[in-house]
Amino acid sequence: MTTAFIPPRTYSVHDRSSTESIQVRQLQAIYGQDIPRFWFQHNPVLTCMLIGLSVSFPAGERYFIDSVRAFEDQVKDPDLRKAIKAFVGQEANHTREHRKANAFFASCGFSVEAMEAKIAERIRLVQAQGSAEENLARTAALEHFTAIMAKAFLDHPQELESMHPTMARLWIWHAIEEQEHKSVAFDVYQSQVGDEGLRRRIMLEVSFFFILLNTLRTLNLLQESGQLFNLGAWIRGMDLLWGRVGVFRKTIPSYLAYFRRGFHPVQIPDSPAERALAQLGKRI
Repeated sequence: MTTAFIPPRTYSVHDRSSTESIQVRQLQAIYGQDIPRFWFQHNPVLTCMLIGLSVSFPAGERYFIDSVRAFEDQVKDPDLRKAIKAFVGQEANHTREHRKANAFFASCGFSVEAMEAKIAERIRLVQAQGSAEENLARTAALEHFTAIMAKAFLDHPQELESMHPTMARLWIWHAIEEQEHKSVAFDVYQSQVGDEGLRRRIMLEVSFFFILLNTLRTLNLLQESGQLFNLGAWIRGMDLLWGRVGVFRKTIPSYLAYFRRGFHPVQIPDSPAERALAQLGKRI
């Protein structure tokens, strides 16, 4: 089993309030037989939750790229244009790596292929029925979800240690890059659309379906693995996510900030990625 990072290409982007670096990294991961079926704290609930998220990424990341690229030619700011290219590079790599991870999950007996097909069809319908402005607003909203979830896990490196190392690297890599490009879709939306009412309305829609569909996928995966009624796994998983540790509970203020007038993603501080990497003894 090997996992390695190839040195990144670096882009500098100046947004409204900071200068940040978006790095396009190449993760090379091999998913071997040493990875247990339930690789996150040996907990079926936590593992199936992340598998359910991973299943949505290939079609979802493609949708993000398409939504931003629909406005790329209209963007005049050179730094934002550079950021779009880096955003596309990162999301394309996420698509590739999560396809590989999903193929591994399928080999473990999870019905991810059927789920991927359903997700892709749903996204095609949403994309076709929505305007370019709505699709971009939806992308900005979903990017906010992924950014605050990324921060939540990077803020708890000790929990990342409880994953199998190959899986931990996948999620750390993805989380770091979600933090780096968290402003790109939002800045394109603000510069090309700027409709605050639409931005908030779409976030409400996205919140309902994001929570509902990810919950249903988690339940389906648990049911087919015979772990749906594993009470101990539910108690430990909910304690981590919403209880004493509260990885997700702590994201609520950041989520609500999206509805504030004058909100911008850079107002939410990033988690220092180096801390998570140091805890695992890994480097990018």
